[in-house]
Amino acid sequence: MAEIPAMIKKVIEAPNFYKNNEQSQEGLVHLTPKDSFYYPKLLVSYKEKTFNQQFELIDINTGNTLKKWSPDNEDLFSKAYNDGNPRKPEKGSDLYFMHPYMDQDSSLVFNVQLSSLLVKIDAQSNIVWFKNDRTYHHTIESDHQDQLFVCTMPFESGQYDFLPGSFESYSSTLLDDHITKLNPKNGSITFDKSVIEILLENGYEELLLYKGQMISDPIHLNDIQPALSSSDFWEKGDLLVSCRNISAVFLYRPSTNKILWLQHGPWLNQHDVDFHGENEIVIFGNDIIREESRIDKPLTNANLTFSVKRPHNEVYIYNFRKDSIYTPYTQMLKKENVKTITSGRCDILENGDLFFEETNQGRIIIGDRTKKKIEYVKRIDDKHVSSLFWSRIIK
Repeated sequence: MAEIPAMIKKVIEAPNFYKNNEQSQEGLVHLTPKDSFYYPKLLVSYKEKTFNQQFELIDINTGNTLKKWSPDNEDLFSKAYNDGNPRKPEKGSDLYFMHPYMDQDSSLVFNVQLSSLLVKIDAQSNIVWFKNDRTYHHTIESDHQDQLFVCTMPFESGQYDFLPGSFESYSSTLLDDHITKLNPKNGSITFDKSVIEILLENGYEELLLYKGQMISDPIHLNDIQPALSSSDFWEKGDLLVSCRNISAVFLYRPSTNKILWLQHGPWLNQHDVDFHGENEIVIFGNDIIREESRIDKPLTNANLTFSVKRPHNEVYIYNFRKDSIYTPYTQMLKKENVKTITSGRCDILENGDLFFEETNQGRIIIGDRTKKKIEYVKRIDDKHVSSLFWSRIIK
């Protein structure tokens, strides 16, 4: 009897991937006359109903669908369950697939967010291999040797002497993010290193204990970007790493276990970092504030919120040569009121246009520094579009 109100609410409420939007036109729409630039392809992931997630490869120039994948959602969700995972979702949960990586044979590798599944499917959506030995989450990126870097988290954390209490007291609650490299042919792991270890071994303990505070999710690793070529500021195989919960981005060389460069802000709670040209990197800042008060009265009832000073997302470009930061897309982002609280992806295209996935609102925009030129949504009904699950530009 006590559970009846919650059950009724669950039935009448729309699923959380439903996003309010009555204005946007279905599919990919060019809002300005198309110029001579030939856009790359776009790989998107969306849900039209519960237990029904699709992948779609789209030609940005025409809006035409080039290919679709329709994996067996319920089978994959069942395989995602691992009783050894202390943070496992409930059996039968409607999870979501994240950041599909497409290989040359049209196979896809993706993780099942909030679970312990990494899976590869072939061009016909059949399972090639899967792993659920740890939590796989956030991004999947390829290096110059066609190996994949993925964000992972073992079911049991490492043991650290800078933490209070016994190892048993935090071994299953500390989220100990790892940088993991694997072979896409069979999923075998070839490199694995804790981000906490990397920071400690490079003298950054104060970042982990910022203001003398500690939370169970100290890093929140959300992007690992391998350098595909060398420059004056990095070598091929170096990694650009994003740690959301310390608002820090660092450049890491796995071969020497050295952090070459690290900066905390001005971006806040960022997602997505990319190499850009020979001396720049791009950082997408969610620029939200997290309220995590436990002793004092919270400043706001919202756990994640924008401030008056920073009312929308921002794209930062850091120039290593000049040691300076600029934000060339502010006008367009402000005009479009781009504000995904969590997640979010961006890429600067070869013509200078910005590709941006406003994940929480289920919208992709492509535009220049002043205006939106292209928009994409996947409409569910007249009032709702689907949330998106980390789209990818395919060159």
